[in-house]
Amino acid sequence: MCTKVNGIRYRLTIPNYLAVRTMGLVPGGMNTGRIPGLDLVADAPVALPGDDWVRLRPMLGGICGSDMSLLTGKSSPALSPFTSFPAVLGHEILAEVSEVGSDVRDIAPGDRVVVDPYISCEMRGLDPCRSCRKGLRCTCTETAEGQLAPGMLIGFCRDLPGGWSQEMIAHRGQVYQVPPGVGDIAAVLVEPLSIGLHAVLKQPPEPGSKVVVIGGGMIGMAVLAALRLLELDCHVTVIARYPFQAAMATRLGADAVRDRAGAAAVELAGAKSYRPIKGKRVFTGGFDWVFDCVGSRVSVDESLRVAGPEGHITLVGCAGEVSRLDLSFVWARELRYTGSYGYGTEHGVDGAPHTFDMTLEFLEQRPDYPLTDLVTHRFPLAGWREAMRVNLGRGQTGAMKTVFEIGPDGGAA
Repeated sequence: MCTKVNGIRYRLTIPNYLAVRTMGLVPGGMNTGRIPGLDLVADAPVALPGDDWVRLRPMLGGICGSDMSLLTGKSSPALSPFTSFPAVLGHEILAEVSEVGSDVRDIAPGDRVVVDPYISCEMRGLDPCRSCRKGLRCTCTETAEGQLAPGMLIGFCRDLPGGWSQEMIAHRGQVYQVPPGVGDIAAVLVEPLSIGLHAVLKQPPEPGSKVVVIGGGMIGMAVLAALRLLELDCHVTVIARYPFQAAMATRLGADAVRDRAGAAAVELAGAKSYRPIKGKRVFTGGFDWVFDCVGSRVSVDESLRVAGPEGHITLVGCAGEVSRLDLSFVWARELRYTGSYGYGTEHGVDGAPHTFDMTLEFLEQRPDYPLTDLVTHRFPLAGWREAMRVNLGRGQTGAMKTVFEIGPDGGAA
């Protein structure tokens, strides 16, 4: 075992938070990709906490929108009690097993695995809470308790380094073997694709529904992919901001792609538009199912406006504090509003598989479906500033999913 391992670590402090918020207010202030509190460091390896843990060598680590929200100071403070820093980031992980505890039987060194990053009661040495008993670690109620530092998932917990690193550890229940027929680039997409699949399985559109996916980023594409891979009978419109997102949505099977949700509701869902005495246009009629995959003030407002009577809205994007939000449509249209956060045991599917198992099966059975096109940029760990710059300016860089490629030297070269 090496004496030091490389990782991209974030140190959250009040000065760093204020600095990044200030930089965000200055045009071009973050164009360099330098983010206060973020750096490539060398740390001592973490010991295995028990005989049912494994040591992993990350091969690819994805950059998630929630990582960027944290690093740019846009995350809501409401969940701060359930994180702990400094922490090595990264929760979209393809890794190779390098060591297993004595109680681990069905995983061996050399196996390729993907990691469910959510931290369970079992990992904390606690009796399972209601969510953990149901196989939904993503909504565990004990994320600030037990023998580990606070953290809802790996990468946001100082005791469990994430996948932007040369080495990490995970509990046996977190790792899922990658079938030989699934390539590395496809495998690193399992985590974000599972978010989209779980969101669709929570509220599958009824046959003949008109569906709109608001957002052309990775999560919007994951929801679109889930709708198509599940072969649901529905017309799907994607609202994409950039031409490269629109092109990707078309490749993944969107029936229509537009850049404005309101206009799409009128054109494609039969809505009628009206001008109120004050404020934005309102609509009667609209989409049967809405998946908000952005989570901004604008997207939440659009979701409420373009949903038709008794429409279903699933909030998949990580919305935080939303100011001046008009909720009139929730009661006036009798809307059904649902949040979707992670993944886990899918009780509505025969056999109650884990979402990761379903995603891996889709990847193995549908190698023709162009999911690997979603990975547009790759960087070594040492190129983290350029990776941040590319993600912060995705409209100019065309970034969809950016990943770190982690070699034997930890990406330091």
